[in-house]
Amino acid sequence: MKHTMEQNINYQQGFTLIELMISLVLGLLISAAVIQVFLTSQRVDRIQNAGSEIQDSAVFGIQSIEQQLRLANLGNDGVPLNDKTALGGVVLTASVTNADAVNVVTSTQLEKGYLTRSHDMDSAGGIHKWDGSLSNTGEKSDQLTFQYTNITGQILYDCEGEKIELNEHVITRYFLTEDTVKTNKDRKNLNLNCDAGRIASNGELTNFMEEGQTIVKNVDQFNIRLGVKNSVVNSGVASYGYTETSVKDYMNLTTEKPYITNIKVALLTRSKSNSPDDSASTFNIFSTTQTLKPETNAPKYLRRVYETNTLLRNARIVNVINSVS
Repeated sequence: MKHTMEQNINYQQGFTLIELMISLVLGLLISAAVIQVFLTSQRVDRIQNAGSEIQDSAVFGIQSIEQQLRLANLGNDGVPLNDKTALGGVVLTASVTNADAVNVVTSTQLEKGYLTRSHDMDSAGGIHKWDGSLSNTGEKSDQLTFQYTNITGQILYDCEGEKIELNEHVITRYFLTEDTVKTNKDRKNLNLNCDAGRIASNGELTNFMEEGQTIVKNVDQFNIRLGVKNSVVNSGVASYGYTETSVKDYMNLTTEKPYITNIKVALLTRSKSNSPDDSASTFNIFSTTQTLKPETNAPKYLRRVYETNTLLRNARIVNVINSVS
């Protein structure tokens, strides 16, 4: 009996110190792995959330721009457009007197600050005028202004969601503006806004030259390119060539301006929420490298470049092939 009790006591010994240490190490390793998986999952979730924010804002915003751009030159059917086309879809020139050499005639002067612009072109104008310095890269932003007349026989809606009655003449512009939440840093909180107004039969402008409606929030850069066709002669054979140009380069041409066939739009957008992975500081926009303005302790955001190309009305009827005798 005594022998049996001693034997049971021996069998009831606890964990040894080595076994306890091994258990603790294994537990810590498992805990570390679980925490790492949790942190990785949290990081991926923040990146995906930032990507979703950009997609929701930029993709749908740029689609709305495309829908409006397809209306440019509506009501001017059969007429190719350049800087002197009356009622021309892309508004590059304006006047109060000369109807034969401008895109739009207004009895109230449509100042240069509200026309299609790029780089360091003249931006004279009043409140809410275009300011190319509103950009978060080293390059200036652009402004796109176009017009159309509702001859569709049905009610349309402009970029601000307002009804366009039958035969109403609409003028629309897209431009960058600073958000109501200001920052005193080099990189501003910028949005892409749209301002849509009307041109009466007597040339009076209404509801234009205003702040407009925000279409895409958190935009670091907005650029456009004009696609043009011009005649090319090689070895006496006439053909046409296609080129893309900035607004400034197009307007600086000393010869008669070639016809505009399409508009390319590019947006550099960022997420609203911070991202654990900051995107690159350089971006390719229209085959040109643009770099973000330097900023100390800048918040990390996910950034993406979106480009779209819209063929304008009458582009297919443009014939710039000159006969060669």
